[in-house]
Amino acid sequence: MKSLTQIVSAVTCLLLAACGDIAPGRTSGEPPVVKGLTVATLGSEALPGTELFVGTIESLDRATLTARIDGRVGSLKVKAGDRVAAGAVLLTIVDTPLGAQLTGAESARQAAAARLALAEQTLVRFEKLKTGEAVTPQEFDRVASEAEQARGSLKAAAAAVEQARTLAGYARVTAPYAARVATTAVEVGATILPGTPLLVLDRAGGWRVRLDCPEALSGKIVPGTVLQVEVPSLRRSFPATVSEVEPAADPASRSFQVKASLPDDPALAAGLFARAAHAGGTSDALLLPTAAMVTRGQLTGVYVVEDGVLRWRLIKTGRAVGDRVEVLSGLVSGETIVTGGVERAVSGARLEN
Repeated sequence: MKSLTQIVSAVTCLLLAACGDIAPGRTSGEPPVVKGLTVATLGSEALPGTELFVGTIESLDRATLTARIDGRVGSLKVKAGDRVAAGAVLLTIVDTPLGAQLTGAESARQAAAARLALAEQTLVRFEKLKTGEAVTPQEFDRVASEAEQARGSLKAAAAAVEQARTLAGYARVTAPYAARVATTAVEVGATILPGTPLLVLDRAGGWRVRLDCPEALSGKIVPGTVLQVEVPSLRRSFPATVSEVEPAADPASRSFQVKASLPDDPALAAGLFARAAHAGGTSDALLLPTAAMVTRGQLTGVYVVEDGVLRWRLIKTGRAVGDRVEVLSGLVSGETIVTGGVERAVSGARLEN
């Protein structure tokens, strides 16, 4: 037992002696060294300033078609998103009393026409009798009056027929102009009354954007100004020509409305969010070469050189300017970053040239 205790003590002494030259809080490992990287010092630059404002896409003309008669939807020949030509049948209405009304009006017109024919024949005979003084003036005037009344009755009956035909035509709802169907408000079999909304149409031939511009741009945006309008949901931009500028500003929002015409692109739709940019003045910006950016998942960063050591740092970027991108946060002017060989950079490594 005594010999075993002596052996353990000897081993402990050897271990303590081996560790005697390591200072507390330090390890014997050294940081890795990276060579051959390209670095650059960032500096701010004056760039054209840009004023951003938002708006909404809308059609040049939007119409809500409503029912003019009561009945039931017999057929719905379109759906939302369909393009239709002017005069195309969109919807039909059935179970209306218009057929019986038209038949009754036609029968009344035929009866009035028969009465007029008889009255005119009688008037011709009385005109001959009047020449021979075979009838009194009073009798002749009575027959002439009956003929005139028959003409009026036929005219009224003909008007009733035209009205019945017009009402019967309301059973077929047609497109007033070439358009795209925005929404359908009814389904087949639905009961409708006069005034019931049926469909919403956007006129074909172009779109426009309604923008809320800050009052600081008053007088700078005029009819004819071309703006670049971005639609984020489509990830596309479109040229827009200002067609109308409201002269008065909204005192609550300190903005005024502008309408600008857009091309007739099938991807556009009413109600889409849009934003436009107007250049003016200059502003200082920190620009970073896109080759210096390192993406890790959803995060974007760069390697910054701090006292000769590489540190990966998160940044927030803005607009692109050629092969560079604006840095909104994360870096300041005068800092040194790695611009070449970033694939070999390691955070915490020491940089040597």
